[in-house]
Amino acid sequence: MIFGLLLFLAIASANPAPSAPEQLVAQIKAAYAEVEAENAKLPPPANISEKLIRLGKLDQAGRMAYMKLDLSTLPEADRASVQHQIFAEIGRHDLRYQNELKTLMPSEGWFRLSVYGKEAARAAFLIVQHAVNDQELMRNTLVRLEKLVAEGEAEGQAYAMLYDRTALEFDHRPQRYGTQVKCISGQWQPNELEDPANVNERRKSIGMTQTIEQYLQMFDDSQCAGTV
Repeated sequence: MIFGLLLFLAIASANPAPSAPEQLVAQIKAAYAEVEAENAKLPPPANISEKLIRLGKLDQAGRMAYMKLDLSTLPEADRASVQHQIFAEIGRHDLRYQNELKTLMPSEGWFRLSVYGKEAARAAFLIVQHAVNDQELMRNTLVRLEKLVAEGEAEGQAYAMLYDRTALEFDHRPQRYGTQVKCISGQWQPNELEDPANVNERRKSIGMTQTIEQYLQMFDDSQCAGTV
């Protein structure tokens, strides 16, 4: 009995329980692994649309898991480090999905709604929207989306979101549609915004159905810690 207890203590000492930060990062990794396992159980994708939809679920896996984490349980000094580790893990997956997306890109440069469907086009868009490491991909997609929106072959909201992120991220100028938000005094607010008084008119003109006030109500103030 004593020997068994000593053996247990020796094993526990050699394999210490993961720390709270390690557990949080592990939850992000587990979220990707879960979706990968679900995809692996499915038949091979029948077409590009199915491939895009599966990629889109992977793109969202780490982000959805992150939104469920409670970083308030960590000492304040550890939070920045844990967030860095989490976003490094998410970034590693993002790069993989970007590369896969490029292999699926049609010759005309983007996925028409009439050909690939809304769900697949949205999945492809999310991967590009998160590709802040690849300015060329984001800018090229923005140009193609603008043309396709005019033809009714792309969603205006996708164009608006990509326009805003490109403006803020690369051009260092105000966004136009108010899709990018930041935390101010515990509440989500639009990041730097061009002509705020007329933002809802611009949103409507591009086919967006929500006012900026309705859009902001979608965000959880308890998660208010930076841009999304």
